[in-house]
Amino acid sequence: MARYYMNLHECGVVTEDLEGVDLPDASAAAANAMIAARDVMAGEVKSGALCLSCKIVVLDKDGHQVAEVYFRDALNVSGL
Repeated sequence: MARYYMNLHECGVVTEDLEGVDLPDASAAAANAMIAARDVMAGEVKSGALCLSCKIVVLDKDGHQVAEVYFRDALNVSGL
Protein backbone atom coordinates (compact mmCIF):
# COMPACT_ATOMS: atom_id res chain seq x y z
CA MET A 1 0.00 0.00 0.00
CA ALA A 2 1.09 3.54 -0.72
CA ARG A 3 -0.23 6.86 0.54
CA TYR A 4 -1.92 9.22 -1.93
CA TYR A 5 -3.19 12.76 -1.41
CA MET A 6 -6.30 14.13 -3.16
CA ASN A 7 -5.95 17.89 -3.51
CA LEU A 8 -9.15 19.67 -4.51
CA HIS A 9 -8.79 22.54 -7.00
CA GLU A 10 -12.01 24.60 -7.02
CA CYS A 11 -12.20 27.86 -8.97
CA GLY A 12 -8.68 28.98 -8.11
CA VAL A 13 -8.70 27.70 -4.51
CA VAL A 14 -6.67 24.63 -3.59
CA THR A 15 -7.72 22.55 -0.60
CA GLU A 16 -4.84 20.27 0.30
CA ASP A 17 -5.45 16.77 1.56
CA LEU A 18 -3.24 16.66 4.65
CA GLU A 19 -4.10 13.11 5.69
CA GLY A 20 -4.06 11.12 2.47
CA VAL A 21 -5.33 7.61 1.95
CA ASP A 22 -3.54 4.28 1.60
CA LEU A 23 -4.27 2.58 -1.72
CA PRO A 24 -2.66 -0.24 -3.70
CA ASP A 25 -1.45 1.86 -6.65
CA ALA A 26 -1.89 5.00 -8.75
CA SER A 27 -4.76 3.43 -10.70
CA ALA A 28 -6.70 2.86 -7.48
CA ALA A 29 -5.89 6.42 -6.44
CA ALA A 30 -7.32 7.77 -9.70
CA ALA A 31 -10.49 5.70 -9.19
CA ASN A 32 -10.76 7.04 -5.64
CA ALA A 33 -10.37 10.61 -6.96
CA MET A 34 -13.20 9.99 -9.44
CA ILE A 35 -15.51 8.97 -6.59
CA ALA A 36 -14.41 11.98 -4.54
CA ALA A 37 -15.04 14.33 -7.48
CA ARG A 38 -18.57 12.99 -7.87
CA ASP A 39 -19.17 13.44 -4.16
CA VAL A 40 -18.03 17.08 -4.26
CA MET A 41 -20.16 17.69 -7.36
CA ALA A 42 -23.22 16.26 -5.62
CA GLY A 43 -22.81 18.84 -2.88
CA GLU A 44 -22.39 21.61 -5.43
CA VAL A 45 -25.53 20.57 -7.30
CA LYS A 46 -27.50 20.59 -4.05
CA SER A 47 -26.44 24.20 -3.57
CA GLY A 48 -27.50 25.06 -7.13
CA ALA A 49 -24.09 25.50 -8.78
CA LEU A 50 -21.61 23.24 -10.54
CA CYS A 51 -18.17 24.09 -11.94
CA LEU A 52 -17.00 21.47 -14.43
CA SER A 53 -13.52 23.03 -14.65
CA CYS A 54 -12.68 22.06 -11.07
CA LYS A 55 -10.50 19.01 -10.49
CA ILE A 56 -8.82 16.71 -8.03
CA VAL A 57 -5.05 16.31 -8.36
CA VAL A 58 -3.63 13.11 -6.89
CA LEU A 59 -0.12 13.20 -5.46
CA ASP A 60 2.02 10.35 -4.18
CA LYS A 61 3.89 10.48 -0.88
CA ASP A 62 6.79 12.29 -2.57
CA GLY A 63 4.53 15.02 -3.95
CA HIS A 64 4.58 13.76 -7.55
CA GLN A 65 1.35 14.06 -9.50
CA VAL A 66 0.03 10.62 -10.46
CA ALA A 67 -3.48 11.54 -11.64
CA GLU A 68 -5.75 14.46 -12.41
CA VAL A 69 -9.53 14.11 -12.48
CA TYR A 70 -11.53 17.00 -13.93
CA PHE A 71 -15.13 17.17 -12.80
CA ARG A 72 -16.26 17.31 -16.44
CA ASP A 73 -14.62 13.92 -17.02
CA ALA A 74 -16.34 12.34 -14.02
CA LEU A 75 -19.82 12.61 -15.56
CA ASN A 76 -21.78 11.52 -18.58
CA VAL A 77 -24.01 14.47 -19.42
CA SER A 78 -27.01 13.83 -21.63
CA GLY A 79 -30.12 15.64 -22.76
CA LEU A 80 -28.45 18.87 -23.85
